[in-house]
Amino acid sequence: MADYQLIYNCPGCGKPSNTPEGALTNRCEYCDLVVRLGAPGRVLKYFYPSRIDQYGARMAADRYLKKIGQPLTTHIARAQSFYLPFYRFRGIALDYIKPKEKISSLGIDPYTQVVNSKVEPKLKVKDFDVTIPGENSGDFGLVSLGIRPQAVPLYGFSRGEIPEDTIIVSSDITPTQAEDQALKMRNANTLLYSKNQADISAMIGERVTSIYFPVWALSYETHNEKKTVFVDALAKRGYHQAEGFYEYTGPVSSEVNSHFVKPRRHQCPNCGDDLQEDHFSLFYPCKNCNRAYVLDTTGGYSQVHVKCAGSEVCAPFWRFPMVIEGDRRFATVAEFAKLLPSEIALLRKEKRDKQFYLYSPAYKSSDARSWFNNAYSMLITQPQHELGDKLPEKQLPFNIDQSEARQMAIFLWKKLAMKYAWGLPQLKDLSESHLPEGEIVWYPAQNYALIHKVKGFKEVDVLDT
Repeated sequence: MADYQLIYNCPGCGKPSNTPEGALTNRCEYCDLVVRLGAPGRVLKYFYPSRIDQYGARMAADRYLKKIGQPLTTHIARAQSFYLPFYRFRGIALDYIKPKEKISSLGIDPYTQVVNSKVEPKLKVKDFDVTIPGENSGDFGLVSLGIRPQAVPLYGFSRGEIPEDTIIVSSDITPTQAEDQALKMRNANTLLYSKNQADISAMIGERVTSIYFPVWALSYETHNEKKTVFVDALAKRGYHQAEGFYEYTGPVSSEVNSHFVKPRRHQCPNCGDDLQEDHFSLFYPCKNCNRAYVLDTTGGYSQVHVKCAGSEVCAPFWRFPMVIEGDRRFATVAEFAKLLPSEIALLRKEKRDKQFYLYSPAYKSSDARSWFNNAYSMLITQPQHELGDKLPEKQLPFNIDQSEARQMAIFLWKKLAMKYAWGLPQLKDLSESHLPEGEIVWYPAQNYALIHKVKGFKEVDVLDT
């Protein structure tokens, strides 16, 4: 169910119109005017409503105290509800890890050892999803949400839905700092499960959102002792006890429903015709003049040339022409097949002399493994569908921009060339800066299981308030 917590005044009719928070485009429900609301990269705000009132919080506190063998609350001196800030970081984590090489003795000379060269690197593909505390005082004793964000639906942040006497704690760190912390956690986790550094890594489709979590602080006096119990107001359980009466003295957030938005008409820069509304897509074709545009981070439009295979349902890819210059020049499919003989699939005659491309999906999927396998298959098979300068009739969501696609393309290439990098350094040292401008191509989407996973992908699960 969509979250319609962003309300803006339509520039066409002036009436308040509703849209999912974080939407990039929307159609007015009154006058049908399609408007552009923002740009990719915004930090969306959500919250979990408290499931208990003060009485319920006290019951939860007493259950917790009984469990840990402490006297129950007898006199409540102060009861205060809070919302604590957390950042949620998501992305598709790709790691190609070479396990520690196995050392074995030859048997005759105990000092002579050989390295087992048959140890194969392992690919790890994971939908990386972590939460980072935005408030680091430690007063509340809560270092994580204690729940997977996708396990319980979120609500779009709306100050009007939160009781006035609730304190919304301000964040100590910025979204950028939260992202840096998340990436450090990812590196630490990689070492933990692999016992070795990843040879190549990438994080694709990074997204940071803000989540406010409900907590009660109950200060009470029992047996002439002053103490405070903190209660998780979502799970209805006490989780931490502290000495003394607690009084929050830190900064209070002044968060409002959403970022300030300036709705502008969502129209083709060439012919002025309204572009279709697709709340979270980055790709907008114009059916009137057969042009297509990608929404960039500034909120403007960049025209892109689209090539599409004839198919009922098409999936979007970024592709980059690949050329290696050196003692020999490699540019065609046949030349790269000779360079990487055991990696490139068997060739048909009609594609031997065609340009070799790096491919990267322009869509996300809830099945990261299938998403990667589909992308890698495109690289090693070098599809040669007949592509026309036309727009796809039915398409999968387009939500990965070119900068992210470049990272994915380089990761796929390094995986492909890993076995040969020792003999040709430029295979390993290729970076995003070496790639020319990419183009968008649409290929038939024939994996119906993957289509379902792509269409089912959600950044967050939200509910109407």
